[in-house]
Amino acid sequence: MATLGTQALTLSDLRKRLAPDGSVDFIIEALLSANPIMDDVTWKMGNLPTGNRTTIRTSMPKPSVRRINRGVTRHKSTTMQVQDTCIILEDRSCVDIEELALAPNGEQFRRSEDAAFVGGFSDAIAANIFYGNADDDLDTFNGLSMRYPVVGGAKNTPGYQVIGGMTANAGAKNTSAFLVGWGTHATSGIYPKNSQAGLKQRDLGEQTVQDKDGNEYQAVVTLFTWKAGLSVGDIRANAAVRNIDVDKITGSMQSADKLKLIEKFVTAKNRIRNLQSREKKVVMYVSESLYNWFEIYLLDKNNVHVTRQELQADVPRLYFGGIEIKKCDAISDEENGVPLA
Repeated sequence: MATLGTQALTLSDLRKRLAPDGSVDFIIEALLSANPIMDDVTWKMGNLPTGNRTTIRTSMPKPSVRRINRGVTRHKSTTMQVQDTCIILEDRSCVDIEELALAPNGEQFRRSEDAAFVGGFSDAIAANIFYGNADDDLDTFNGLSMRYPVVGGAKNTPGYQVIGGMTANAGAKNTSAFLVGWGTHATSGIYPKNSQAGLKQRDLGEQTVQDKDGNEYQAVVTLFTWKAGLSVGDIRANAAVRNIDVDKITGSMQSADKLKLIEKFVTAKNRIRNLQSREKKVVMYVSESLYNWFEIYLLDKNNVHVTRQELQADVPRLYFGGIEIKKCDAISDEENGVPLA
């Protein structure tokens, strides 16, 4: 995985640089295996002890025509500041020392138990990336749904980047496709100033712990901690297709309805600023039901947008207009309808 920009690194990049003893390598491998989005998220250090203050440019200065003996009007760009905070996720893995003694390879068995906890952290971060809302729940960081809360709007507003896929299902059976541009000046994960990126593992050794009934036993304990948040430096680095009725995409759709939905994805893709920029990597994240719909659409005789690439020793990958489509369990099929601007 190539480094994007000059500051942000993916977990795959960090894997090449940290912990020669292999401890961090194990955590990163487990994170990448647990959730595909972890292979794409770029991470950068925030400029605050609690997160990051991002300056977003909202308009560009417009030059004037200079005439002889005539001056020009001074213009300036306008900006807004957004302060993103990080949350602290923490959990402990406790493995009974007697269970450890029975395992042929105690260390390997302990790591397999720890991997389940790592997967839980991965799922929590992914859920926050899409649905976190610190206004409603202080135990989350602000995700993409909160930052792009309406469908439609003027150019250079968040709503402009959101396309309504269909008429929303009134029974909260909707899903979304999120097109995310990862990069230093686009969208990136953040961690507090003067700290380190990623999930931290600390071996606390053998300790006396309690079962659910309050009875004590001896176990080896691993402490996991992750300080993380999300920053969007350019609102036009991302786009989304919302209000996709799950009942319709999992049922029988007419060819005309399929084409209308495909056109919405084309529009969303083209709303992303500098789509081909090497400073960011754009990925489309969808639920399992929508991923199935795209894969089945490969067989449609009118299809020219969805393609599949098969590489040796790798699973086939789906693409829409050159953007990879990834299935992400964090994306819900039970979203409420997103309102119009």
